[in-house]
Amino acid sequence: MTATTKGKNERKFIHVDMDSFFVSVELLDAPHLNQHPVAVGGTASERGVISTANYIARKFGVKSGLATATAQRMCPDLVLLPVRFEAYEAITRKLDEIFRRYTDKVEFLSLDEASLEVTGRTRFNGSATHMAAHIRATVQQELGLTASAGVAPLKYLAKIASEVQKPNGMFVITPNQVRGFLDDLDVRKIPGVGPKTYAVLENLGCRQCRDITEEKIPALMRYLGVHGFYVWERCQGIEDHDEQSSDIKSVGIERTLPRDCHMLCDCLKELDRLSEGLRERIAEVGDDYLIIKNQVKLKFSDFSISSTEAPANTLCQHTVSSLCRLLWDTRREGRAIRLIGLSVKVRRKVQDDIQLAFPW
Repeated sequence: MTATTKGKNERKFIHVDMDSFFVSVELLDAPHLNQHPVAVGGTASERGVISTANYIARKFGVKSGLATATAQRMCPDLVLLPVRFEAYEAITRKLDEIFRRYTDKVEFLSLDEASLEVTGRTRFNGSATHMAAHIRATVQQELGLTASAGVAPLKYLAKIASEVQKPNGMFVITPNQVRGFLDDLDVRKIPGVGPKTYAVLENLGCRQCRDITEEKIPALMRYLGVHGFYVWERCQGIEDHDEQSSDIKSVGIERTLPRDCHMLCDCLKELDRLSEGLRERIAEVGDDYLIIKNQVKLKFSDFSISSTEAPANTLCQHTVSSLCRLLWDTRREGRAIRLIGLSVKVRRKVQDDIQLAFPW
């Protein structure tokens, strides 16, 4: 299956990403700062970091994860505002209400970012492009905030597309444009390709998605394990669709940490503890199901969430540890971990011989 594969069940995704969300919410109460470089974050005296900066501040190099002391040296006129999560969460609840006017399939990746599946929705004659445009206009009209959006037939591509015309823009990838878009895409844009993975890909001569061909799979698996196959799939425009089956379900466990975690070794120890509890839950599912994937989820100190998964036929500690390291390596500088989740996807055995439908 490739990105140009088509079928009768066309899927449509909209990814909405709010523009400099924390700062934009603050500026609703302080419009006199609209033309100033503004950031939200901890103070330099407390060794704080920047959570969000507006686009004026970004011109000076101020960005998320940057130490506040460094940001203030780079931009002496920077206006620093404290973080007010309760205010941002209130706006996120309003965003959720707006999104659900269009679909009940809303998945928030963080307070300011959500994926909407609008497959089969009838508003605007089913046009995801028109729905996305209307969502952006509604957010601006009702909340006074701007949002960028991406529209695509694959969830991860919609997220990538949302970054193309940022801020306050929209980019659409239609099914027949997927292959061309991916061919020219920097492989670092693929979810899960962080500095360490990219170093391996670059050594293999893979800088764009078009470079990651089927012939590269053995080398990818040799150096990156199952993650190498994941990268190849995404570069081909292949996304997991077996989860649409009613016979696929997730069994998981997660824990909010008593204090933020700053060390990978501590995350791995916590995963070991979670594994014990998860094995008990897997046993409760019964013998009618087979494990098909392991998944690790991390929630960061800025409340954003990253997750990744890999094929597995058991709860494999080596796979779980590798997934955790992958998420750790791709996290933005300065973000600690506040929650760790571990899960498996299981499939009913009687469905093993059923061929799953293509997405197009």
